[in-house]
Amino acid sequence: MNPDADLGALEDPHLDMLAGNLHRLGLPVLISQLGRAYCDINRSESEWDREMFREPLPSRLVSDTGRVRAGLGLFPRYLPPRVPVNRRRLGRTDGEARWLAGYRPYHRALLQLLKTARERFGYVVLLDLHSMPQLPGERLPDLVLGDGFGRSCIHAVPQAATRAAQGDGLSVARNYPYAGGFITQNYGKPAIGLNALQLEFARPLYMDERTRALTPGSAVVASTVASIIRHIADLSPALLRPMPNAMAGED
Repeated sequence: MNPDADLGALEDPHLDMLAGNLHRLGLPVLISQLGRAYCDINRSESEWDREMFREPLPSRLVSDTGRVRAGLGLFPRYLPPRVPVNRRRLGRTDGEARWLAGYRPYHRALLQLLKTARERFGYVVLLDLHSMPQLPGERLPDLVLGDGFGRSCIHAVPQAATRAAQGDGLSVARNYPYAGGFITQNYGKPAIGLNALQLEFARPLYMDERTRALTPGSAVVASTVASIIRHIADLSPALLRPMPNAMAGED
């Protein structure tokens, strides 16, 4: 790692604490224990960046996605604005160790939670929480809902989330500037009852970006997430369950 790099710039500060009490609603909450600078769980396991490693990588580990080209692959190469995360290139064994320690346990646990929920209820709604920094010269909405432009969940889910957030006084945008990362893209399959929605909260809403201290707005984030869950829970299960004949074509 580069000791001069501010690795926290890649994180979603404090959301683990703000969302951690959702288990009181009877919901499972999955929180990554390792920083995204170490291994980004919101990437495909094939998004290894050739420029990060000393040795050639197998083709199965490499994909030329926009995230990789930007230096934001499975193991991020840069912090904004293009500050190197590492001083030296990694060895392939370093990447494999990070994948084994951070990526695989998280996605195994997530898959098991999704499987258990769908077997019990016939459908799943996955909420993936993130935060976005204030960009110079740009006015952020308080919350961006990412559903991959309608691909990762039925329309009723972001509609319910919008009603909940606006009811709490938040400004809401959909799919811009964040339409959802790998988790929503990969696990969101509404045709078979798997609905995934990314919630991207503006950091100025709940924290001081300079000191990273929580502000009173943090209570709004926590209450809004709970309100979104209640609004989604009020949706008819018939909307959220698999479409007729969709399960027959499931991989």
